[in-house]
Amino acid sequence: MTFEIELNGGVKSVVLEPVAGGAGTTLRASVDGRVQELDVTATELGWSLLFAGGRTVDVAVTERSPGEWLIQLPKVDVTATVNGRRFGRGRPGDASAPGERRVSAPMPGRIVRVLVRAGDAVAAGQPLVVVEAMKMENELKSPKAGRIKEVSVAEGTSIEAGRLLVVVE
Repeated sequence: MTFEIELNGGVKSVVLEPVAGGAGTTLRASVDGRVQELDVTATELGWSLLFAGGRTVDVAVTERSPGEWLIQLPKVDVTATVNGRRFGRGRPGDASAPGERRVSAPMPGRIVRVLVRAGDAVAAGQPLVVVEAMKMENELKSPKAGRIKEVSVAEGTSIEAGRLLVVVE
């Protein structure tokens, strides 16, 4: 399988191929020609990736909309657009996108802090809500500049994956 992924403003060519005889699901991943073999195990929240040399990385992945994904790694969250030209999408996090944008919970957890209220003006990338999940605090940020239309959670609330948290218009 070959596809393009837009990540942090750049476009990468990605090729995934199954490796015969591997333990479980073994893939050969090539990103812009750099090849790595890894074992992939599905988890409740995404995947556990075991790289050659024994390094393991747990990745939570949530589809925000067709072709746009929130990828949560141990120390960073990134938005990735997969095959963006096919879906007719602009760059991820396009601050000038018209219309409202809904910020949903990428995984189950607990709301630690709500940093905005309905009516607040926000900048693109401004933190909106802090969610504790998998023993980590994750700051969810505004996908665009605008005004907060709705905040649908309160501090201390337990949430499920996909729950609407904030609407930015």
